[in-house]
Amino acid sequence: MNMDKLVQLNSQTAGRDKIARLIQYTSRALWDSLESADASPALADSFKTVEYILSTFRKLLRFGRCVDIFYSSLRTIHYPDLTIRITLTLSKISQSLFLLADHFLWLARTGLFKGINAKRWGKLANKYWLLSIIMNLCRDVYEIFRLIDLHKAGAKSGISRTTLSPMQIRSLQDFSRLALHSYALLQAHKDIAVDTMKNLCDVFIPLTGLGYTKLSPCTIGLLGAISSAAGLWALLEPTAKLTPA
Repeated sequence: MNMDKLVQLNSQTAGRDKIARLIQYTSRALWDSLESADASPALADSFKTVEYILSTFRKLLRFGRCVDIFYSSLRTIHYPDLTIRITLTLSKISQSLFLLADHFLWLARTGLFKGINAKRWGKLANKYWLLSIIMNLCRDVYEIFRLIDLHKAGAKSGISRTTLSPMQIRSLQDFSRLALHSYALLQAHKDIAVDTMKNLCDVFIPLTGLGYTKLSPCTIGLLGAISSAAGLWALLEPTAKLTPA
């Protein structure tokens, strides 16, 4: 990553959020690893503090964004593709409600309002976040199947976005051909691959928060760090960003 891209990323609110998120979840993985190894309790506590500070910072950074995201859902309801229209609109509405609940969590942390039930709002936030991710995954699956159909049609007509020639494909063994062909498809459609990977990693975070899965803080930290890196990649490289978003 060169300095120009770093400056560009840091100048965006979404960029700062993704950087903070990457450090936040990496810190979670580190303190849990240290505690599991029973090594350096002071350092583990430091990483816990970093995670808590960045989590609170990100809640403040997103304050009020629930309105922006809800307003953006009013545009997606007119998207011509029915499946994308439904999944994207429901995802945005769910994300807006997630952020609204998250605002109450931030207010509870600041101590401005003593009567806020942080546990209840946290559970509600995770439910809406999970619904948003599920809608994103449904959209990803739809995009994958649409890509497969598109590629089959292109292969029949001799048109393909991959760089493999028919002679190269025929000369490979079955497994090698499948692996190389899949790699070429991923290279040609990085946006779908990056978005799917990000959502697959993210979905386990609210699932664990709601008690449906029992993943360790280290595993959650690693998944969160991977999804954050994928989000940063999509911000830095336009071809890796799935649109409409």
